[in-house]
Amino acid sequence: MSSRKQQAVERPPEEAEDEDRQRLYAAPALEKGLDILELLAGQEAGLTRRDIAERLGRSVGEVFRMVECLARRSYLIQNQDTYALSMKLFELAHEFPPMNRLLKEALPRMDALAKAIDQSCHLTVLSGLRQLVVAQVDPPAGMGFSVKIGATLDLVKSASGHVLLAFAPEEEARRLLTRAAADAERRMAEKAIAKVARQGFASMRSRQFSGLDAISYPILNRQGHAVAALTVPYVTRLDEPASKPASYAQERLAEAATELNVAVGGKAGIASSRERPGRRRATADGQMPSS
Repeated sequence: MSSRKQQAVERPPEEAEDEDRQRLYAAPALEKGLDILELLAGQEAGLTRRDIAERLGRSVGEVFRMVECLARRSYLIQNQDTYALSMKLFELAHEFPPMNRLLKEALPRMDALAKAIDQSCHLTVLSGLRQLVVAQVDPPAGMGFSVKIGATLDLVKSASGHVLLAFAPEEEARRLLTRAAADAERRMAEKAIAKVARQGFASMRSRQFSGLDAISYPILNRQGHAVAALTVPYVTRLDEPASKPASYAQERLAEAATELNVAVGGKAGIASSRERPGRRRATADGQMPSS
């Protein structure tokens, strides 16, 4: 018996079973379509069919019919000879029952919160190594800092990212942090995330914009893991010294997050069981100290 046949005979049975299963359930056309969607998800300007084929290591003929099918089903948008991802996948994600329920319960509370504090607020969920903005409400005056629905935000540098990581399952949080940050940045983030886990929320001076303080609370499932982060990017108005201070915004945000936790059937009591909102020492201008 040849050595090659001998190795084949002596392979562990579970390994051979896995290979057989992969061959049995292989779906090359589906995988090709998914490869195209995943490639275009990271392209702002879109790609031509030739570009798609080159980046996927396939021939133009291989991707031609698949691209045409995806465009016909509205997953891709064609602009002259380039193709870009449409919003259909985003819309489908929002029709998924748990997400649909979260948004249905969140939006009226976010609207009331924005009116009460005269600041914008937004809701984010984990999306790969980043977070995705799934809902956003502007302040009633129309002036303030806001992010666009569909935008992706950094996990490591933001208050909402720290909240999602602090209340994620331990192994998942460790995996995400290891992949999303270099060693020095990861060690600094770990300290901040540990503090968020202890106090139940995040409050930090923005590392990207001057004069901006972010306050964020988790929206939890029954196991106490974050399914979303509700955040207020607090901006001090220079033309209105009597505007509501950050401590007031934090208090209202904590109430809104607690109500939303109860409404979606999650674990409530984060604000009351940790440091109470509105009791933290504020600076002279009413802003919360940096975390």
